[in-house]
This record gives sequence, structure tokens and C-alpha cells, in this order.
Amino acid sequence: MDPTPASTQASTAATDTSVLRRRARARALPAVLRGATWLFGSVPWPVAQRLGSLLGRLAWRVNGRDRKRTLDHLAIAFPDMDPRQRRALGHASLRHLGTSVGELLHLLRRPPGEAQKHVRVEGFEEIERLRTEGRPIVVLMAHCGNWELTSVANLSHGLGLAASARELDEEVLHDLAVRLRARLGSETIPRGSRGAGRQLLRVLRSGGALAMLIDQDLKAPGIWVPFFGRMAHTPPGAAEIALRFGAAVVPTFCERLGDGSHTLRFHPTLDLPDDVTEATAVMTAAIEKQVRRRPEQWVWLHRRWRRPPPDPQPRTEGDRRRR
Repeated sequence: MDPTPASTQASTAATDTSVLRRRARARALPAVLRGATWLFGSVPWPVAQRLGSLLGRLAWRVNGRDRKRTLDHLAIAFPDMDPRQRRALGHASLRHLGTSVGELLHLLRRPPGEAQKHVRVEGFEEIERLRTEGRPIVVLMAHCGNWELTSVANLSHGLGLAASARELDEEVLHDLAVRLRARLGSETIPRGSRGAGRQLLRVLRSGGALAMLIDQDLKAPGIWVPFFGRMAHTPPGAAEIALRFGAAVVPTFCERLGDGSHTLRFHPTLDLPDDVTEATAVMTAAIEKQVRRRPEQWVWLHRRWRRPPPDPQPRTEGDRRRR
């Protein structure tokens, strides 16, 4: 007789099944992406958008986990909204995300300059003014609109963008994102990698612009600031760099328009307090403003409030970072 309890056997079997699924997915994903890149790159831009939207519709129907997360997060952000409206908004956000994926797969097989046809840049005068003043520049971004299209400003306006980005869990997806940014003229600096600090300093001191996204709860040290009325664990790196090096922080968001084109908008420089937590709160408020403006264009399936905030602790002088 097998002395192992049935519960332990079931747990082991479930673990083995999960490992096999991950291995099968890892083997299949590169071939799937190659085929998808070929397909989306072979059709016109509007067709790629429609195909991507169909992928988003399919994801909404079959991926119950992401659908539930999306609806749960929308309930946190818009508690007074009719549930039917939240469901329609969640559906629209998955369609938008699918459309963005379709656009990026399309651009991977197209000349870099094609992206410029679909993106109109507004407010770049703010970047030019800051460069005249000789200030380092942090481009504050979020997962709004098709955020990867921010790199188009390298081609059209010489932005010189370098993105500080975490490495994706799937290596093949990470490599795809890095390759796309490189085609549009952007360098990728893996967050937390060896030598990342020197690369960041080089960008800031050479007249480039450092892109940083702070609207996700990462598996890294963070601080707590309000987002849609609830405390959210937030990366402090953008605020730390801005306060340490006197960098100007320019909120920059890409927004999809009804005709299938995009507007990339550089907003006025934020006026930041001399405290990392307070500065991060100001940046997060700017992101929330854009999300409220076009809520269907934010990634609601991300677990933004995945962990509860700790009990309030008294602030000390050591918490403050001066310019």
C-alpha cells in the first residue's frame, strides 16, 4: 500500500502537470510568435488592428482569470459605475490591448519609418525647452494607449529615448519588445541588471531622455501612494532619479484615436516636492488623470492593488531625499 496521503499525491500530480504545461508553452511560443509576426506584418495597418481586436475579444471570452481581475479592478476604481458599464469598459480594454499587440507585430516586419505615419506628436516644445536649459529629462510613462509607440518620437523628433524596463518572464517576449524598441530607435536598459545604473547616468548626462513606467506593482522594493483612492505599491525610481539629479519629469502618454491613429502627447513638466513618496504621489496622480481620461486604454488586468498596505508608520527625517 502506498503510504503517501492522497492529498500529497494530488498536489504532486498538479505540480507536475503545471511544469509540463509551462515547458510546452515555452517550446511552442517562439513558433507562434514567428507566425503571428509574419501574419500581422503581411497585412495593412487597419487589418492588423482588426485582427488584434479580435484577439482581444477572444481573450475576454476564454480567459476567465484576466476577465475577473479586470472587472475587480474596475470595481475598485469606479465603485459607483453601473456593473454593465464596467463590463463594457473591461471588454473594450481587452480589445484595445489586442489591437496594440496587432500594431506592434505589424511594425516588427515593416520599415521603422512606417510607424511615423500613424503617430502625431504634440507638446515636444517642452522637451526642447528643457534641453535648452540643460536639464536631464525623465519621460514619465504608463501602460496607457499603445505605450511602445512613444519610441516613434526618436524617429520624428530625435528624442533619444532609453527605456528602463523590467525583464519579462518569457524570454522570447522580452527579446521581441527589445527588438521593436531598437527598430524605433530606443535603447532598453533592463531594470536591476548589472551596469544598469551606469547606463541610466549616461542617458541623463548625454542629453537623452529616460523613459520610466511606474504604474505597476513590481516584485521589487516600492512605496505606497494613492491610486484611484486606494494605496498602491509603486516603484520609487523615477522620483529618486528626479530628486537626486534635478531631472525634469515630463508626463508622456500615447492615446489611440477613433480613426486608428495615435497622438503622443508631452505634457508640462511636473512640479515635484522634495520628498520621494510625495513626488511619487504627484507622478501617480498625473497617470491617474490620463487613465480617467481614456480608461479603456489602460491595462486593467494587471494586479495594481495586489497587496494590502502595511500599518501606517511614522515618517522620519531619513525618509526624505533632497535635490
